[in-house]
Amino acid sequence: MRVALVEDNAIFCFLFKRFLEEYPARKIEVQLFSDGKKALDYFVSTKDEPSFHPNLIFIDINMPIMNGWELIDNLMNYKFEFIHNSHVYIVSSSKSPLDRSNYREYNFIKDYITKPIDREGIYKILDEYISDESQ
Repeated sequence: MRVALVEDNAIFCFLFKRFLEEYPARKIEVQLFSDGKKALDYFVSTKDEPSFHPNLIFIDINMPIMNGWELIDNLMNYKFEFIHNSHVYIVSSSKSPLDRSNYREYNFIKDYITKPIDREGIYKILDEYISDESQ
């Protein structure tokens, strides 16, 4: 399983990656991107290589260079099919009603998760993905 995290907070990235590496049900390959531009550049460079695309994507909203909404819009503009086949989650410390309502405009985004997120919360999402995948 491949999981991408697009997040600029180094501490959150460290913890998130550690939780994924310790996930007992399946080996997980973790891709970390510190901003939306780095993630977009990677996805553009691997557009014709679906095996490099993530099964789950966690995207922060507030990042430098390219924020989460800009990344999502660019992924749609480039017509990346994997966003419709992956489980996409917004992970943000923003409790703004505008941010929370924006995610509903994208039918492929599974949920809006407010930080902090703990190990059990991440594992629940991974378990749900595995359950959906096996159906």
